[in-house]
Parts: sequence; structure tokens; C-alpha cells
Amino acid sequence: MSLNINYRLTGVGWAECTLSDDQSTCTVTASYLSDALHNLVLAAHALLSRFTKLSFSFDEEPGEYQWVITSPRLNEIELQILSLGELWGDRPDSEGRRLFRTVCTPETFATAVHTAAAAVLAEHGESGYYEKWSEYPFPIAQFEQLSVALARLQA
Repeated sequence: MSLNINYRLTGVGWAECTLSDDQSTCTVTASYLSDALHNLVLAAHALLSRFTKLSFSFDEEPGEYQWVITSPRLNEIELQILSLGELWGDRPDSEGRRLFRTVCTPETFATAVHTAAAAVLAEHGESGYYEKWSEYPFPIAQFEQLSVALARLQA
């Protein structure tokens, strides 16, 4: 299954992330309250390193979008994005409203994240990203680690 991710900065301290696969599309937003792009890049690298379950959030004002990724089978992940009404509410995933679900390989997810992050870096550069995101720098070290991990898979 294909997966496309488009991540863009929409204002100072605000970002929008659109995900689409062969069947559906979902757009979520994030505020500067979380280091959203950093979390996304870390998750992609972790999945290439064979993590079998992880979650992170894009913080909103109010609420949050919880990304829940599990690996039910070898070389397969299930990605769900849940909407939770309370920011930092420490609520169980079962209380979230599912906005998006897809199944793909870890490499498909990591490639989509890498492409999205590369586009942000190309558009803004590191200094432009920091100016626009305001709280956190572009995750350059993590992006480079992801680049190396993907290159190893393609070699």
C-alpha cells in the first residue's frame, strides 16, 4: 500500500500534516507545544530499527492527535491517528476518535516521512524552519540518521 505525507508550516508555531493512502486522506495540525516534525522523524527511524509499538502526539490547543503505530506482523505496521479532546490528558487510546488508519511496511512509512521532512528543509532551510516553528530547531541530526538508515535498506 502506498503512503504519502505532506508536512508544511502554516504560521509561526503551527504546522499541518496530510496523510493519504490508496483509500483515504487525513489532515491533522500541530502547534509549537510539541516538537511534531522531530517526533515524526524519530518514529520513522524507530520503525526501521524494528520497534514494534510506539506512539507520539501532535499537540493542539486544545486537544491532541495521537499517532499509534503497531507492528502486527513482520515487515508490516498499522498506523492509526486518533483525535483526543484534552491536551496532555493521559487518556487511553480507546477514548480517541480514529481519523485515519493504514497498513504499510516500515520502509514505506519511513520513506514518506523522509520525503516530507526533506521538502520542509528544502523550502525553509534550518534557520527558516526555526524562525517559523519558533520553539524547536529542524531535527537535522535525526533526519540525517533516517537518511542513512534508508540508504542502507536500498543498498
